[in-house]
Amino acid sequence: MKKIVLLNLIFLNITYHSNCQSFENQNIPDMTTTLSASRSANFVDVNNDGWDDIFFSNGRSGGQNNMLYINNADGTFTTVTGDDIVSDNSSSDGTSFADADNDGDLDAFMVTWASSPNGINYFYRNNADGTFTLEPNNVSGILSTFSEMITWVDINNDQLLDIYFTNSAGAAANRYYENQGDGSFLPVTNLAITGEILGTRSVDWIDYDNDGDCDLFLTNENNARNSLFRNDGVDSFTQITNLSIVQDFRNSGGSSWGDIDNDGDYDLFVANYNNQNNQLFINDGGTFIEQTSSVIASGGGFSFGSSFADFDNDGDLDLLVCNAFLTGQQNNFVYINDGQGNFTQDTTSALALQTGWTFGCAFGDYNNDGWLDVILANTLNEAQTNSLFKNTGSGNNWVKFNCIGTTSNKSAIGATVKIRATINGTEVWQTRKITSSSGYNSQNSYAVHFGLGDATIIDELEITWPVGDVERLTDLTVNTNYTLTESSILSVSEFERFNAYIKIFPNPIGDKLHITIDESFLNKGDSNYDFILFDSLGKKTKIFKNLKKEALTDNTYLDISSLQSGTYFYELKPHNSNNSARGKVIKK
Repeated sequence: MKKIVLLNLIFLNITYHSNCQSFENQNIPDMTTTLSASRSANFVDVNNDGWDDIFFSNGRSGGQNNMLYINNADGTFTTVTGDDIVSDNSSSDGTSFADADNDGDLDAFMVTWASSPNGINYFYRNNADGTFTLEPNNVSGILSTFSEMITWVDINNDQLLDIYFTNSAGAAANRYYENQGDGSFLPVTNLAITGEILGTRSVDWIDYDNDGDCDLFLTNENNARNSLFRNDGVDSFTQITNLSIVQDFRNSGGSSWGDIDNDGDYDLFVANYNNQNNQLFINDGGTFIEQTSSVIASGGGFSFGSSFADFDNDGDLDLLVCNAFLTGQQNNFVYINDGQGNFTQDTTSALALQTGWTFGCAFGDYNNDGWLDVILANTLNEAQTNSLFKNTGSGNNWVKFNCIGTTSNKSAIGATVKIRATINGTEVWQTRKITSSSGYNSQNSYAVHFGLGDATIIDELEITWPVGDVERLTDLTVNTNYTLTESSILSVSEFERFNAYIKIFPNPIGDKLHITIDESFLNKGDSNYDFILFDSLGKKTKIFKNLKKEALTDNTYLDISSLQSGTYFYELKPHNSNNSARGKVIKK
């Protein structure tokens, strides 16, 4: 059963910006000057310092080391050398980072596209400081596959992240490995999601039917249909064949999902190659309507990586599409959303004019200014420099949420984050799903970003954690980076129970808070209590220490005249037990 709780969070104010969006190509030593054959682009905070680092996998046919750059929090990066994760000398392909062991840091799994001996896959354990150790186990070191992309997902709902990766050659099915919680992974092969043998490129886990779980969408090449598997419970999947998103025969290289029309469900972009047009599908309650007249569905191309992101901070998702392997150098596609799911193509910005071959792309805010920057994994003739584009936008407001699971998996993969705000005079709900990948060989930052346009306050935040608990908070500040830690400050049932025993009046209150508590609620062994007030951001604002049990049962008045008007949450905390009581009050 779902539990609704108020949210505990930490906040950090970031700089405000003043109107419009553009990108500047950055010159970063090593990162944008080293020739390579890059495949995966990942914005990931590997050392937990609050600043996104950058990783590129390199897949030259003869083998090549990967690249990891640590963010110095001043616009510069330190190149990592000698670490296991940059020493494989393999034909590396898809890479995804997630907290596989729920210890608070991001581990990595990497697949390769090659035959033995360079075709093994790799699992890297984070050493808690942003360095990595190659860990041979039953998912790395022994497989010889032609693998394309990997993603982390909790398939069996035990809050341990499992591995799913795709294979595009060698007559190999896609692979699913179940996390055992002891550092090992067991192969599971008797499911519908491991039964197809197709040339599968990309994988997306998304709740297409809004029933609260993660379904599986796969893109397939060789003029095959794409694949959709509906999640029907633990290790139970049904292949869906009657929807428009799985009925075309195409060479599909990648896909991305996002709520482009802000109606609460996830729409689909499919990247195709061999000069086949890309595709956009609007989700209409679990069925899909193809947008054949959209500019996104014209122009052909050789498209692979893609990602939805609000890179102009106006309150809707825009789209970046990467092109590669068509004769000659290619431009990538940049599409701007009008808020209704209608797009125009940007052909003049520095990002749109980038040329070469690009496989993966990723969005993240590397300078923590609230505007999404982008990295490109480039690979023209297996010898091209990668790209970092700084977003120089200003004016529109924004908010970011870093979500940390406690009962749920630590990375909060599978969580849904929604916010409500008034933008340009209209109330808008925006929705994001936390995933470990987006588009072919692309991984956006785990920081959940929303553009807010001219909104000056976030009226409501709602997060549904992977275990099903729903937490809400109201009246949040814009242009702020929040950390949301999954917790159970107050459930509905607890609130009703506490209200039966704890009386705070009047409510709304003035300068004095009048509290009285039924003696039957208080613990027999406790004689002293602390009464703590938190503001709507979870920050302690007033503490009354050592309140006597006798006073709490006989009309105690507490002076709160120093507090400003607003909503506050209280905790009545005994000294000798954990039976705290919690609730909400409003100060006039």
